[in-house]
Amino acid sequence: MVKVYLVNPHGFCGGVKRAVEILDKVLEKHGKPVYVKHHLVHNKHIIKDFEKKGASFVDEVQEIPNGSIAVFSAHGSPLEDYELARKNNLVVYDATCPLVTKVHLEAKRYAKEGYFIIYIGHKNHPEPKGVLGEIPKGLRLLIDSLEAVDKIKLSNEEKIIVLSQTTLSFDETKEIIEKLKKKFVNLLLPPVFDICYATQNRQAAVKELAKKTSLILVVGSKSSSNSSRLKDISIKEGRKSYLIDDVSEIKEEWLVGHENIGITAGA
Repeated sequence: MVKVYLVNPHGFCGGVKRAVEILDKVLEKHGKPVYVKHHLVHNKHIIKDFEKKGASFVDEVQEIPNGSIAVFSAHGSPLEDYELARKNNLVVYDATCPLVTKVHLEAKRYAKEGYFIIYIGHKNHPEPKGVLGEIPKGLRLLIDSLEAVDKIKLSNEEKIIVLSQTTLSFDETKEIIEKLKKKFVNLLLPPVFDICYATQNRQAAVKELAKKTSLILVVGSKSSSNSSRLKDISIKEGRKSYLIDDVSEIKEEWLVGHENIGITAGA
């Protein structure tokens, strides 16, 4: 007899639901085509559904025809994208997650005050691209690991702050920050931890799920940072884990020998 546990919380966070609702309403108001900069959220089924409704997804603002209706994705965008949108007379609806906007505002504030900003995030993810676009090049550094901390050399260590991507592993980010604090005695932390509460809650829930199961399936796309972290945490807790977009990707051999199977889903 196999027991299947569906953990709570799981699935879409408030920021994703908000972004989906915004694009739905924009399509309803303007009709097609509506151009979306980057995938609205990292979920291939959501993207396919919106493509059927008339949304056209592009990687860069330059790909959007002048005077068009545009939606900027939940991951946030650099200042230059908004400037180009104004120049090209785009009507922009901003679906940036409010918690990502919080980090943008922190970045702008501390850069204006002359702080050097160490940003923890994934190099090829759109969220860091947006945040780092708020900071002058000479005042920022992107790192993604504990090892990267050892390589940091700063000419001025008086004013330093650390910010982070909102969808990272809470535990790994905390380790990096602790190492930074030991290296830079003047390091300032943001008033509120940047990793979003939905990401933290889902990661904590997976740790509890691991106590009851030997296999954990994470429903989410490969391009989703927070879904990938749920899989990583499951494996770190000693459990077999697979990241799947839907039921068609489940292989029967994965299930052999497992009497307690856990399921979660990315935010």
